[in-house]
Amino acid sequence: MIQGIVARFREKGATSPEKAVTAQELGLPPRFEEAMKRRLGATGIFVDVGGRYYLDEARLKQVQEERRAGGGMAGGRGQRGSVLAIRMARMAVGLVAVVLALSNILFVRSAYLSFTVVALVIVWVVLTVFQLFFLSRARSRWRASEAAAGPP
Repeated sequence: MIQGIVARFREKGATSPEKAVTAQELGLPPRFEEAMKRRLGATGIFVDVGGRYYLDEARLKQVQEERRAGGGMAGGRGQRGSVLAIRMARMAVGLVAVVLALSNILFVRSAYLSFTVVALVIVWVVLTVFQLFFLSRARSRWRASEAAAGPP
């Protein structure tokens, strides 16, 4: 999606403050301007100059290099993969714990099964803590790279 927007900026020649254009001139939807107030604007790739925008080619290149090096806004593909793996494990552990708890309540009355459910809930909590840790680390890296880039 970003590459398509970048292409529009290049087509219109909006690559400097003097050549900045409006989102309407670029044919971009209103949600572009909304996104510029959030993360998209924070990247510094597209710069707002009084309601007109231009593409900062140097910042785009810097962001692309950070992503290739494993940094960037989301912390790189390795960390993204770790968070995804943790989410999938949490979902599986939670589902198994619920199924075992229901079967223990409805069908089998077993102390061993109760112990297993408690152990699975503990594992689920630990996975939740790891997920929060990974996400907070990714956010702090993103903020650090944003601060290093300076104001757009």
